[in-house]
Amino acid sequence: MAVQRCYGSKSQPLLPPLVWIDVETTGLVAEKDVILEVAMVLTDGMLESLDKPQSLVIGQPADQLRKLSTWARKWHQQSGLLDEVARSSLTVARAEQMLIDQIKRFCPTPGRAVLAGNNVGFDRGFIDRYMPVLANYLHFRNVDVSSVNELAKRWAPETLRGLSKKHTHRALDDITESIRELRFYQATLF
Repeated sequence: MAVQRCYGSKSQPLLPPLVWIDVETTGLVAEKDVILEVAMVLTDGMLESLDKPQSLVIGQPADQLRKLSTWARKWHQQSGLLDEVARSSLTVARAEQMLIDQIKRFCPTPGRAVLAGNNVGFDRGFIDRYMPVLANYLHFRNVDVSSVNELAKRWAPETLRGLSKKHTHRALDDITESIRELRFYQATLF
């Protein structure tokens, strides 16, 4: 039986895709807080999109929404996310399967696709806790844009003048912004 390879792109066919994931949550602690929204964009190593983005709002019971931190309540009310969560019937398990199905089209082998995003350790903590099958599809390595940002602050602070962020705290907006930010660093630093 032939080994299935991950598809990166025509220019980088052997490199697995970057799986850009952002989660919006009820708070900062994966052990007690829950996922409200998850978005995913798949790109190749040159940051070109491989498929259409997914943005999934997960329904949560009212008792979970009452536990929101003050910060999360403010931002998620302002963005409209809390209203969408209240109307959503999508479960975490179904959202997880939808994300896996998309990843498998480009990288059928578990443990190969590379997680990417800003402060991606936060997202990985929630993925590990609530979406363990998805976690198995992700490589242990990450592409963390916030690490590049920290290095740019120290080694090339003048480059940051050309970078602006919106901070909408909606998962797809945040992922799109992270990809745009890494493209900025790609063009100015690499």
